Amino acid sequence: MAAGLLVRLNVCKSWACPNLGVPDAMDYQQPVYRLGYPALHCARCGSLPPLFNEPLFNGWFSRFLAQKLKQSGTGCPHCASALTIRYGTTQTGRQRLQCRACRKIFTPWQPGDKALRHIQACLAALARGETGGDRACYRTLAQAAAWCEAQLVERAHRAAHIATQTFTVPMQGEHPQQPLYVVLSADIVTGQVLQVTSSYCEWKPHEALRYPGGDAGHPALRLCGALRVREQEAQFMRRRQFDDIRYGYAALCRNDPGALLRPAIVIHGHFQWLRRRFPEVLSHSLAHECVLRGAAITAWAAQVSAGKTQLRFVVEETLNERAAGGAYVHRGSWRIGWWNNLWQQWENGATRKMIGMLTGEDDPGDIPTVSLQACMAFTDWLRLQPGVARWGHHRAGVVSQQLICLAYRYNQQLMAQRTAEPR
Repeated sequence: MAAGLLVRLNVCKSWACPNLGVPDAMDYQQPVYRLGYPALHCARCGSLPPLFNEPLFNGWFSRFLAQKLKQSGTGCPHCASALTIRYGTTQTGRQRLQCRACRKIFTPWQPGDKALRHIQACLAALARGETGGDRACYRTLAQAAAWCEAQLVERAHRAAHIATQTFTVPMQGEHPQQPLYVVLSADIVTGQVLQVTSSYCEWKPHEALRYPGGDAGHPALRLCGALRVREQEAQFMRRRQFDDIRYGYAALCRNDPGALLRPAIVIHGHFQWLRRRFPEVLSHSLAHECVLRGAAITAWAAQVSAGKTQLRFVVEETLNERAAGGAYVHRGSWRIGWWNNLWQQWENGATRKMIGMLTGEDDPGDIPTVSLQACMAFTDWLRLQPGVARWGHHRAGVVSQQLICLAYRYNQQLMAQRTAEPR
């Protein structure tokens, strides 16, 4: 495995610990079974994060990352270095690149004029809710998804404030209407979708990385404010281990060439790729899911240790859709959960926010930029798209590809609206 692709997940994940993000520290003991599952014990701070099989994760992630880099042309698919130079063109006129680190030559995927016309036709049909079922349509959809994802990478500007949440969409597995797990990140300031990753893997990784299925076990929370946060924290404690997310029964058709990954694997892979794209994020707003916190602080460990990146949980509720809103007022503070995080409640008449400080701050700063609204706006828009209602009868790979195409279309609509606004 190339050293540039190696990800170390078995590290301390406590923000104030000197061992944060440090692999193979002298203070580590592993495995320990104090909580009933194999964990890493950091003697310096006492934390007990669940252990990962790092070789298996890296085997999957190296292939995942190589695919992203080759499609986008933003780095070397062989060693993950971002230092590349132009190296002529192919016989068909496509730009070749050479890695300045490993000296290998590669050609980023670029559709020709004919393929691009087919892609645009596919996107137009998708906007109308029309999807073909023959091999040619599936081939064009795969090309459209690759092109749209490359556009998401290429057109993304420097993002200082990012929001991330998870959700499920329907797909056709062994049975119709089974859930597919999705991780979404968006730019809080512009509202643009930055990255979307589903739990579908196009190949079959090791069994240990695959989602075993299982009932979600807990109904949707109807509580508000601090009570809702406490109940969610209690649900984390009822898991077999903290990173064992179960979102319902889901299994692919037997002849599907791919597999469904465990949510924890998807989340870590999502953040590792996102951090390579946006290494200098100032703040990251996370939906209230402990695995999101662990994966984000692992990916940005160096920046968190240096005080350059702040992480926060956000639970956002609408109080009055008709209210104009205004200045946020502090309504209370609590220490909640296994990790004893500081939570604060803020309201402005239109919105209530429960904000959990995950990197030691006493003040959440600019409240409007601590938000999941950029993600929620996309998921609300997604539900209204005509083809989404039929996703429960499409395979996971097709749903994942359409999801990327729709994210690109959503960004295009935002840009068009911004351009049309009077200055």
